[in-house]
Amino acid sequence: MSLAVWLDGPLAELSAHARRERAASEFMGALAAGDSTLWGEAAQAEASIRLGWTAAPSQWSSLADDIAALRAELHESGITRVVLSGMGGSSLGPEVMAASANLPLTVIDSTHPDEIALEINQDLSNAVIVVSSKSGGTVETDSQKRAFEGALASQGLDPARHIVVVTDPGSPLHQASLEAGYRVLEGDSTIGGRFSAVSPFGLVPAGLAGLDLDTFLADAMAGFRVCTKTGEDNPALTLGVALAQGHPVVNKLLLRSNPLLPGFGDWVEQLVAESTGKEGKGLLPVVGSRLDQLPDGLSVGPHGSGSDIEIAGSLAEQMILWEYATAVACAEIGVNPFDQPNVESAKVAARELLESSAVAERDEVDLEGLSLFAHPPAPGLATLADVPSVLGSLAGDRGYIALCVFAPREAEESWRECAGQLEHRTGRPVTVGFGPRFLHSTGQLHKGGAPEGVFLQVIQSTETEVAIPGRDFGFWQLLKSQAHGDARVLSESGQPVISVTGNRDDVSRLQQALRA
Repeated sequence: MSLAVWLDGPLAELSAHARRERAASEFMGALAAGDSTLWGEAAQAEASIRLGWTAAPSQWSSLADDIAALRAELHESGITRVVLSGMGGSSLGPEVMAASANLPLTVIDSTHPDEIALEINQDLSNAVIVVSSKSGGTVETDSQKRAFEGALASQGLDPARHIVVVTDPGSPLHQASLEAGYRVLEGDSTIGGRFSAVSPFGLVPAGLAGLDLDTFLADAMAGFRVCTKTGEDNPALTLGVALAQGHPVVNKLLLRSNPLLPGFGDWVEQLVAESTGKEGKGLLPVVGSRLDQLPDGLSVGPHGSGSDIEIAGSLAEQMILWEYATAVACAEIGVNPFDQPNVESAKVAARELLESSAVAERDEVDLEGLSLFAHPPAPGLATLADVPSVLGSLAGDRGYIALCVFAPREAEESWRECAGQLEHRTGRPVTVGFGPRFLHSTGQLHKGGAPEGVFLQVIQSTETEVAIPGRDFGFWQLLKSQAHGDARVLSESGQPVISVTGNRDDVSRLQQALRA
């Protein structure tokens, strides 16, 4: 089925006027032409250097050939396993691209020592490590790169044969990689990270993993042609206006799972949350929500799901669709889709904690074996069994609950189950984010959007520290600083934070309480 968007009757009627107005203003044609004035004067400077994603996807056809040649070269030398080191847009896009085709791609977007140790202690002789960072200065990716370089050297392997770098030209990583003799594939600095799936940052890792890039780009071109046409029947215009309909009263998107596109909701989550969530505004995507309906939300799902908004199309078509629709929704809401003004606050807090002893100096109390920090203090929280009711009480009638999990992603399905049970018990939407990757995704909306969040932060401790070569801190210290820094910034925003720290068994007991 080709790309299409359907709205249920009431939503179609409510959004019809705004859709006609946008169509009459030729918004989609102006967007396709790279008009940086579409989001107002304050956004123009940033928009003028962030519209590279509106170019035709066919521009990457020659890159697809280069990737295929590189893959063949690697396979000839016995390098057949692909490991991706990246954060945010540098990992979410290629992860869903590989998953949709059932291709093996190991994604490392964590700083948890247990997850890092699992990868660097493997035999790396058959692995290519794709180090992907647009800015070239992302602390998580830099730390992972250092760890892999050390592991390769310790196994007697030449890093230059096993590391491929994807970064924007002129970045610190770009220059250092050239000096180290690494293969470097350049991105486009006019394409922001969350809009970069159909660019080298998505195509290189997915292509090396075996994705048919010619077919993918052909699908992307099909979506591009439909989403750049003028008129009211443009599906991106329809979706973008519908997403913003009712905002700010309606500001949650219940994303139904699509078995044909595994992981796609996580990619949409970053694109929409980080683009719209600022200035007290924004749309909160809730991936895999089990709520049937929500007074302050819209349901979005595949064709035939019974959702307010239903969508059909291939992965590449839907990626193009959501990028254009998000740009439309931001214009409707009145925000700049290309900045992330609140992301830096958590990074600053983490850096401050890394440079001091403050990371270990917050007031914590015992909660059945877990170490508990709560700001403000949470009345009625005396046992693990109290956690669900306390979270529901704090969320009230309009809030959402965010499970912020600083632990290996191996337990993701278990956390999704916890979220579903919490939704059933509280009647409020529950998101699941793994730290620190969510800091590059929903972290912007948590701090810049409507202050409606209730945050349960879970830090799974480790018995083994993993050193970061060339740094005076290890991965556990980095992870804990990121978690504590985020909790501090969220607390300062006036939103309630409950943070618990414990080992794997402690965390399992917490999960049991959430599922009860």
